[in-house]
Amino acid sequence: MKANVCVLAAMLSALPAQAALDVSWDCYLPSAQISCAALEAAVFSNGSVVRAVGAAEAFVSVRASPVADGVAYTIEVKDAQGVSLAFVDRVPRGFSQDAVLLRLVGDVQKSTAHLFVLEEPGTFVEGVLTLKLRDPDAGPRSARSDDATTGWYVAPSLNLNAERFGLSQLHVNGAVEVNWSHPDWRLRSWSWSSYRLVVAEPVTGAEAPEDLRYENLDAGTDWTLARSFGGLSPAANVYVLREPQANFLVRGGALVGIEWVLVPFLKTDEGNVGVQYVIGAEHQEYQHENVLGLYSLSYMKHRARVFGAWHFSRIDIDGSVTAASALVDVRFSSISAYGGAAWRILDDLTLSMKGEVSFRNGLLNEPKNLTQLHPLEQFYGGGSYGDVTASYTFGNSLLARQDQRWR
Repeated sequence: MKANVCVLAAMLSALPAQAALDVSWDCYLPSAQISCAALEAAVFSNGSVVRAVGAAEAFVSVRASPVADGVAYTIEVKDAQGVSLAFVDRVPRGFSQDAVLLRLVGDVQKSTAHLFVLEEPGTFVEGVLTLKLRDPDAGPRSARSDDATTGWYVAPSLNLNAERFGLSQLHVNGAVEVNWSHPDWRLRSWSWSSYRLVVAEPVTGAEAPEDLRYENLDAGTDWTLARSFGGLSPAANVYVLREPQANFLVRGGALVGIEWVLVPFLKTDEGNVGVQYVIGAEHQEYQHENVLGLYSLSYMKHRARVFGAWHFSRIDIDGSVTAASALVDVRFSSISAYGGAAWRILDDLTLSMKGEVSFRNGLLNEPKNLTQLHPLEQFYGGGSYGDVTASYTFGNSLLARQDQRWR
């Protein structure tokens, strides 16, 4: 009996502060082996329940009455909807005060367990039943209970923008993130495709009908494999993409790097900071002759990044500052700042918004002669836009925010 109570008490005390249950408390123990003050202090000491201020999520009363060879304790729990549950425990005389107190605290916790949400199926080992509970009002979980121990997730997303202000524009962007996480390893990939169509109204003096229509199709994939030693993680990264809008027929690279992150796996209501440095080689092939007069180029590059994040029960906020440059030519360097927020509407449905500003000293992919570009391509090429994206996660969506390594 003591083992059962100890495990349950330890489990409830591990609940975060925001998961406490608001309880209205009433106690009357005139013939008991312990006092109401002692029981009350023990019940409210572990943080799983707090005394209600104003409206209560539950009403708990404890009463004692003498029975043959002991005392019968009746614990009644009534929820906010008026549904009540009564539990009676007969404690023999001769128990020490500490033993009675431990038993009654366990009784109160068991009697209120149904007001919490079961995170995952209970485990029964060597006669001990352990339940992992949370307060349902603490916000939605970040992963479904049956996926809580799954080490992977797949998160497709879709962004659609259509507008007409002098120009008619259709922009569709689809992406999928695939991830596998382990305390010692992380494999993460990001693949996307984007289609843009821009149509201008006919104007007097248009040189050709094709000047009124511009479209492009971008696609790419990026893979990172990291090995972790606590907060320190070396990693390898490979990527390849096609982005005609940015003058890339083909762009691919292979990088290695090192990252330190304060909290590799972020918990709810916890913040994080980290730094990252990567170096490697990149090959570029251009649609138009670049600023150096070349149609292809291979070079070395490096990048440093400082980042931070905060994970709340419903909202996630993150940001970073990144400096990047060609290894031997600082003319082609940039510094950028990123910020993003994600709102988990449901357990696995997320609405996210992000934006980025940057200063670019020089771009290797910049066309040397802008007159080679389609008139509408000049208007839309090279832009950075803020996005609002909806995504649904299959598998353990908790990992999408929890695993902070090489994001």
